[in-house]
Amino acid sequence: MNLPTENDIYKYLTTLAEKVASGIYDAPDQLFKLTVQGDYPEGVTRLAEAFGMMLVKVEAREFLLEKTIKELKKVKDDLEIAKNELERQNITLKTSLKNTFAPPTITGISKSIKDIQSIIRKIADTPVNVLITGESGTGKELVAKSLHYSSIRGDEPFVALNCGALPENLIDSELFGIEKGVATGVDKRVGKIEQAGKGTLFLDEIGEMSLNAQVKLLRVLQEKTLQKIGSSKAVNITARIIAATNKDLEVEIKRGNFREDLYYRLNVIHLRIPPLRDRREDIPLLFQNFLDFYSKKYGRMRFQVDKEVFDIISNYHWAGNIRELENQAERIAVLAYSNVVSKDLLSDEILAFNKSEVVSDNNRNDEIEILKRVIASTNGNKTAAAKILGISREGLRKKLIKLGVK
Repeated sequence: MNLPTENDIYKYLTTLAEKVASGIYDAPDQLFKLTVQGDYPEGVTRLAEAFGMMLVKVEAREFLLEKTIKELKKVKDDLEIAKNELERQNITLKTSLKNTFAPPTITGISKSIKDIQSIIRKIADTPVNVLITGESGTGKELVAKSLHYSSIRGDEPFVALNCGALPENLIDSELFGIEKGVATGVDKRVGKIEQAGKGTLFLDEIGEMSLNAQVKLLRVLQEKTLQKIGSSKAVNITARIIAATNKDLEVEIKRGNFREDLYYRLNVIHLRIPPLRDRREDIPLLFQNFLDFYSKKYGRMRFQVDKEVFDIISNYHWAGNIRELENQAERIAVLAYSNVVSKDLLSDEILAFNKSEVVSDNNRNDEIEILKRVIASTNGNKTAAAKILGISREGLRKKLIKLGVK
């Protein structure tokens, strides 16, 4: 039998390599025969072994490639599922936010709260800037969120910045942004105004903003553009601005602490949030709502409140406003040993205040008589009566309401 020459073997192996490259593996057994020692010249055997190793590597790579493709397809399917779930959750979250911060959820039956709810409905879809004023804890941010999430901007960002929590050297970069490389080690930062996009920028404690920052903010409001620190490029601004403060900005203007022109830019619509003591009819409803929330949070049954408790908390001064009332409700939800809220669960401060009010009631009739005489002596002029009594006219009005004097 004539053995093939090395040239024949080379041609054969070349053909085999082409088959391997084309994904045709119908000759591995023939290749294996060529590697048998002694049957063929040593050069042929080595060449066959080299091609055999090549075939093994190609098969291994093909296997790994198929495995990788399968894994990538699975990852793609998983990502698609995750994307759909994220979109569903995003829609659910946006719906939840709109429901949570809709005007009716600003709880209250008082005229002042009803008026605020009405104004929010009227201006929600307009681009006008809004100034919200009120004591600390009255719910200014809740009103701002209600404005945002009940408007056509509700699907856009709501970005909040506490102007009183940032030092002077940081407020510019936080508010307007900064370009990378302005200084050594400084990274690019998108400012809060730009982050808000087509949504809402909520500037809390605007009365604490420095005069220098006020000038820059005024320019943004006037020109509807801003420049990041270290940049010459103007960025268009479409966000709605809602500012809030517990200060009297008109007083701050007179003191030279706040720019009058900025005040009028912000104060297109002014929402005054009354303190809790001026909307006492809302206290029982708010208190029950907070108890319901925290009973769910801590896995408790729904709390039933004694009427005496409602009477006590309705007469309390609530210096911390809604925030203090909410803290009281959470405290009770944690400490209550049953689902009935009795007065012994109230804090010592509230109970002590209630006792002082009860003691003073012993002189109630005498006090009413004195007030009537003083008012009668001024022919019903409450301003003059208040001056005689050494209190403000508003103080007299509140005292008359408290004592039930018409």
